[in-house]
Amino acid sequence: MKTIRLFYIFVVVALLVACGAGGRSDDRPTRKPTAEGPTTAPTPAPTPAPNEYRTPNTYSVKVFDNYTVSDAKRNRKFSILIRYPVGAPSPLPLIIWSHGGASNDNGHHSYEEWGIALARAGYAVIHVAHADDKYEAHCAPLKIPANECELSDFKKEVLEGGTLLVAFYNRPRDASTILDDLDNIERAANLKFDRDRIGAAGHSGGTSTVMSLAGAVLDVSPSVHNLASADPRFKAFLASSPGGIGHLGLTANSWDKINVPVMVTTGAEDNHKGGDGGAFSQQAKDRLDAFKRLPPSDNYQLYIDSKEATHKIFGFGSDGLSAPTTGTVSNETLQLQAYIEASGIAFLDAYVRGLPEAKTWLNSDNMKLWSKGIATITTK
Repeated sequence: MKTIRLFYIFVVVALLVACGAGGRSDDRPTRKPTAEGPTTAPTPAPTPAPNEYRTPNTYSVKVFDNYTVSDAKRNRKFSILIRYPVGAPSPLPLIIWSHGGASNDNGHHSYEEWGIALARAGYAVIHVAHADDKYEAHCAPLKIPANECELSDFKKEVLEGGTLLVAFYNRPRDASTILDDLDNIERAANLKFDRDRIGAAGHSGGTSTVMSLAGAVLDVSPSVHNLASADPRFKAFLASSPGGIGHLGLTANSWDKINVPVMVTTGAEDNHKGGDGGAFSQQAKDRLDAFKRLPPSDNYQLYIDSKEATHKIFGFGSDGLSAPTTGTVSNETLQLQAYIEASGIAFLDAYVRGLPEAKTWLNSDNMKLWSKGIATITTK
């Protein structure tokens, strides 16, 4: 049992590193998070720079951090944290945020910067802790053969003959379970969510959640294929640093049936080395697969052509395991983060809130002009 436990810990740690949830030894910048201020009336967004997108109003942000979601079907419990805008019209548009890395019982406390940015723009944001689970918990429900559910099978990608880790079976189901439980969550948090305005967003490993909910299908093992997890209650999908073909069950045909609005964000140095021996690694060029393979359906890609456009910058302000810390950040990095934030909010404003001015901005040359060609938004 001790050997099994140690092996499983190794696999999880490898995936945490591979999917953007490593410690501070990488090149991820940190910046001081925007204050989650006191109750105030909504205020117009500051005057934008020429060609910059700014959401119509900004709000102070509060946090509700006292709720556990239960899923009897999977015999599973996990925590959530909600950031919400003070004084925004109710019911609130809602974003489910999926953290990077593999399983993490404390994942709802990560990616604070993204949560604050979205909540200031008028969204309620539910951060999910994709909690740990038994490594073989999905083998029975997915009818994975026993000889494909041995410990060694979880050390390699499905494309290499391995088996998908249980974390990436659970993730989209965690998000859907939250929507099933919204009535109870609303009562506990004293908030109201608009059931017709719900989006999914995530970074790195969290994009597996996002793409699966949008309709991507995954290979699970050498004999189990086409795992579907789409949830039509979600209206738009923001995937920051998505995986490419061969990563976490994705195949060349995984995106074929997606017919909902998706935005992917990536850049020239969006590389990430995996665990021991480079297992689960991704190169920047691989992250272009998602947009290339998506069918035309109000889909967008933000691409940043800069050496500063590293993997970690697209999930700005969090190391995926804990809350961000104050640090020194270059002006260039802060500017690139502004491009990422503005494009993500413009996309959600267009396809979750239905703001025509946001869609107009996305389909213009404004990002290219604002960034002087460093960042571009492509649409199809």
